[in-house]
Amino acid sequence: MKILVFSDSHSHSKNIEKALEIHNYNADLVVFLGDGIRDIENVKNRHSRLNFFIVKGNCDVFFSSEYPDYSVLDLDGIRVLITHGHLYGVKSGYDRLLYKASEVEADAVFFGHTHAPIDFSTYVGEKRIHLFNPGSIGYDGTYGVINTSNGVLVSSHGKI
Repeated sequence: MKILVFSDSHSHSKNIEKALEIHNYNADLVVFLGDGIRDIENVKNRHSRLNFFIVKGNCDVFFSSEYPDYSVLDLDGIRVLITHGHLYGVKSGYDRLLYKASEVEADAVFFGHTHAPIDFSTYVGEKRIHLFNPGSIGYDGTYGVINTSNGVLVSSHGKI
């Protein structure tokens, strides 16, 4: 499964369009991690054949009841916590985010909010958890490219 992950577009929907174009609009799923729901809704309306999953961020106050703060998705046998990250204090560290991931038995976490791309794994007890932040598609033009198959997740960053 090919997944494109975007976060923090902050009124730069054209950057999302550029990234989709780079991938020839070929993705099994587009995940949006918040802070620019209007942007991703505009893109979603233009590309109805693509599948989208959206969570809200701290700047998405007008969409407070339409989208969740977080969710857990099963992606080819990999449990992934999807969140913006602000509710877990990710600008100050990852402990609260890792606690939530452990609580929901996630194998990986996709989050935004910091605008800084990251891609690493760490352990909570004996459980390995993969942390992935695509960065900000709006400000620095970075996004995530995730490929999953048979319980294996391979992640990388793209840049427009």
